[in-house]
Amino acid sequence: MPTNRLQSKNTRGPVVKTKNTGVYERLKHMIYNRELKPGDRLVQMTLAKRLGTSAMPVIEALRRLESDGLAVHVPQLGSFVKDATVEDICELYCIRRGLEAESCLLFVDNATPAEVVRLRELDAEFNAAAVAGDLEKMLQADINLHLQIVTATKINRLREFFERNQIEERIFSQAPELRSDNRKLAKLDGMHREIVAALARRDGPDAAEAMRQHLIAAERDYVAAARATQKTEFPDDRFSSR
Repeated sequence: MPTNRLQSKNTRGPVVKTKNTGVYERLKHMIYNRELKPGDRLVQMTLAKRLGTSAMPVIEALRRLESDGLAVHVPQLGSFVKDATVEDICELYCIRRGLEAESCLLFVDNATPAEVVRLRELDAEFNAAAVAGDLEKMLQADINLHLQIVTATKINRLREFFERNQIEERIFSQAPELRSDNRKLAKLDGMHREIVAALARRDGPDAAEAMRQHLIAAERDYVAAARATQKTEFPDDRFSSR
């Protein structure tokens, strides 16, 4: 039985999907899939007509997208799809390093054998997609793998935070050069190997450090991608102190 003192129980009732939530999820999906691109203006009535709804669910959805960092409101101009800046990437990865390293320690205490098996399956799915050069499948497997680790902690708020951000999906959706060069993907085969192996043998400290190093490397790659697309200058020692 899980013994971690931070383990929480879900005491809330079933989640009811409202119309407002559906509009929000649809708009978020459109941003992730570049149906709405960075810089696009989010016109309330146009979106309401497109989604077959009234203005109020769209207004509420835009507020949530702004809170998520996927949209920005400019006074007197309206709301726009926000680009993922280098600052966004670094801030999000700073948060992830702390939370996901801790998640590895909690996984060791709380994960069931079935959850460990599922983690291995997701790792295999990721590796197969990387070798095949299938970015969409690889990206989804990556998100699911990290989510599996977080879910197995049994800490509901931790899972909710991760689900809200889904950082890789957000950043990959705005990094065209990564999407178009599938030759780079094969090099990612085995990227989670050390994390998964340490978690499978219930070695929390090794898993936490492997996760931290994994996220440092991921951040470095995304900063390089942003440098290429945004032509922004960065110091070469950005990661040297981590």
